[in-house]
Parts: sequence; C-alpha cells; structure tokens
Amino acid sequence: MRLAVMLATTAALISVTSHAQPAPPPGNGPGPAAPPPGGMPAMPTMAATKYATGLRITDGALNAASPKDAALATATATLVEGATITSAKNAFNPILAEGGKTAVSIKRTNIRLSGTGTNDFLGTGAGILARDGAALVLTDSTIETNGPISSALVAAENATVKIYGSKLVANGGPLPADYKPRIGPGMMEPPAPLGLVGTARTLLAMSNSRTYVYNSTIEADGWGALSTDAAGDALYLEANDCVVKVRRAGYGTYADFGANVVVNRSSIDSGGMMGIIAGKARTRYDGVTGTAADNVMMIHSVMAFDITEQATFEIANSNVVARGSALLVKSANANIAIASSKVASAKNVLLEVRKNDDANATKTNGKPVPGVLLTVTNSELEGGIIDTDPDRTTMVVLDHASLTGALKDVTLAIKGGGKWTANGNSVVTAADSATLGAIDATAGVTVQVRGAAASAPRKLPSGGSLVFSG
Repeated sequence: MRLAVMLATTAALISVTSHAQPAPPPGNGPGPAAPPPGGMPAMPTMAATKYATGLRITDGALNAASPKDAALATATATLVEGATITSAKNAFNPILAEGGKTAVSIKRTNIRLSGTGTNDFLGTGAGILARDGAALVLTDSTIETNGPISSALVAAENATVKIYGSKLVANGGPLPADYKPRIGPGMMEPPAPLGLVGTARTLLAMSNSRTYVYNSTIEADGWGALSTDAAGDALYLEANDCVVKVRRAGYGTYADFGANVVVNRSSIDSGGMMGIIAGKARTRYDGVTGTAADNVMMIHSVMAFDITEQATFEIANSNVVARGSALLVKSANANIAIASSKVASAKNVLLEVRKNDDANATKTNGKPVPGVLLTVTNSELEGGIIDTDPDRTTMVVLDHASLTGALKDVTLAIKGGGKWTANGNSVVTAADSATLGAIDATAGVTVQVRGAAASAPRKLPSGGSLVFSG
C-alpha cells in the first residue's frame, strides 16, 4: 500500500515522534563496532538510542511522522520519492532505515537541516541514517546540513548504502556554549592534534558498513568529507567519479583502524589533507586528481595495542599536489606504493617520516617495528625524502622509476632501470651494488653511502660526488 506522507517544513511546524530503538535480532552486533585499540570513552548503542525521526523504516515496515504543513511525498517501505524535508530541530533524523529486512530506495529527495547533532557516532542529527543491516539506495538527491556534528549521511552496523548522482554537504556550525573538547563519542570537532577545523563530517561510515558513491559531490566546510570511525574489521567505503571538496583545514578521506577506503576517477581538493590513515587501515587512490594545503596523505598511529600495525596507501594513475610534504608519516608503520602517478610537493618534500607530537602517539618502547616502505613504479617524481623518526627505518624502492631529490637516513633500492638523482646533500644505505650504479648527483652535491668501506669521493655523471662512509 502506498502512503502519502507529509514530511517537513520549518522547525516551528515539525511534529516528531521519538521512538525507542528495538533490540537487534539475534546474531546482530550491538551498535557500532568496538573502537580502535587504545580505548575510547564508552558509547551507548544505537539500539538503545531514542531517535526523533521523520520517516522510519524498520525491518521493512514504514513508520512515518506526518505533520500537516509539509512538502508532499509518496512513500512506501521500499521507495521514498520527491520528498522535501527541512528542519531546524536539534538531533532530528529525517530518514532512518534499519534492520536486515529493510531495502529502501530514496529518489529526488531534498533534505536541509539546520539543527545540532548530539553524537555523530550514533548518527543523531544526520540527514539519513542507515543501520543494523539495512540496504539503502540514494539517487538524484541533495542533503545539506548546517549544524555541528550533523552529518549528511551516516552508515553503520553492517548497513549497505549506494549513492548515485547526488550532492551531500555538511557546513557545520557554531559549537554549543557549554561544549567541552573530547576525543571519541560526543566530540563536536576534530581531535586537536590533527590540526584541523570544522564541526561536521559529511559522510560518516562506521561498524562494518559498506558504502558506494557514484557520480556525486561530497563537500565539507572542514573536518571531513568521506570519513570512517569505529570501523570494525570489514568496513568498506568507495567513491567513483566523484567530486570531493573540503573548503577549510580538513580531510577528503579518512581510513580509521580496520577501514578500507577506495577512490576511483575522482577529484579531491582540500584546505587540509587529501587523506588520513590511522593505524592498520588501507586507502587506495586510482585516477585521482587533486590539491591539498597540507599533505596528499598523512599517516599516523595512536594508542595502538600492536606496535607493528601497518597502514597501506596505494596511489595509481593519479596527479596530485600538496603545499606541504606530499606524504607525511608520524610515528607509524606504513607501506606506500606509487604507480604511474605524479605526486608533487610545493615544499619539495615527497616523503617525511617523523615523530608524532600527539601525546597519544603509539610508543615502541625500543622494540622493533616494520617502519616505512615506499615503492615507486613507472613514475618520474621530484622531492626529498627524510626520516627523523628515531624508532623507525625508511626504505625506498625505485622500480622502473626515477626520483630527483635529497634523501636523508633512508635505505635505497633501485632496479628495472630506475634512477635517483640527488639535488641536495644526502645520506643513504644502498640495498645492493646494482643500486650504487643507478645513483647520480648534481654539481656540488655529495651523496654519502653508509655500510661500505670508507673511500675517497667518486665523481658522478652530473657533477656530484659519491662517498662511502663506512
């Protein structure tokens, strides 16, 4: 049966019913997955949260709040089309889809919110919340929020969300006067050590959800555009042929511990970082263009139980540039692969490895860790590489690739006709004798190679010198 549903107008006219969330059926996990190692504050579950909703679809059944003065839409438990929902109410969720029996398509819908969220880990105040195994498809729609921690869309608890030809925007808003900064559930701004601004994440994926975005625009004022948190061990977030914008200091993508984030054939432009990886997580950019005021990718590790956890970043067929160090690794282990790409830095630093000034940075306590591996294939890159992290080593592999830049305290392997040209004094360890034959330096530059018997300087083809320091 089809139901004509009156959905929303101004805050003064909205009539909302608060529902106690039903307990999940046996076998479903209780609320969002456990937070990454290190322990965040305890968080109430989504199942125990009372949501103020406009349309609520639970296990295939529609429950609609229908105030008199509203834009008219036609809705069933499987289709919402042509809805216009406008609200200034705090912690209001216009559409909530939940339960493994729910499969709903939302088309040509316009959602605009100006209220405040209360906890984006619970999705309160999100334009759309999909949870507890629900399947939701959003097509040709716009969601824009103007309030702190009011996300455009939240996917959680094994939900599957697909987004086509839509625009999601989170503008954030002023923090409540009584807000006290924190990290974890209830935080209304990015953790201070990240150096970011903003008060809302546009698309937030959590707890083993699967989210696929196609031909859409994802825009944030700051903080984050495509974000993950409390990921679990099977979260997947993918964007294809999309435009990702972060107007101020925030990030385009964030892969939290356990997350797998993939961006294909898209642009990412950010007033902060294009992306961040935290701990054991993976991000892949393929066919990506973009700019970043800070870094293309920042990798860090905080409060990890396993000091050997390793982040993975792969970038292929892409053209990206940062004002700061293109790649920044802070007190973390990382496996970074650049293939057939241009990765540039206005600062002329391709990779910087250093200690994290975050008080919660993972401590190695003198134990061995994997360190950082950068593999470059089929690319011609420029920029220095420097490792000042006393706890980690950095290895660089050039395979059918060339690099021009100064290297400091790294191990270098060159193969497949690759070449390194130092344009500043450098200190390296050569992985093998073949690597030595592929090293060059410009006039006036000295390359110091550790691990071999000391020798007099050797002249290099471009006028620099190679010296073995023992």
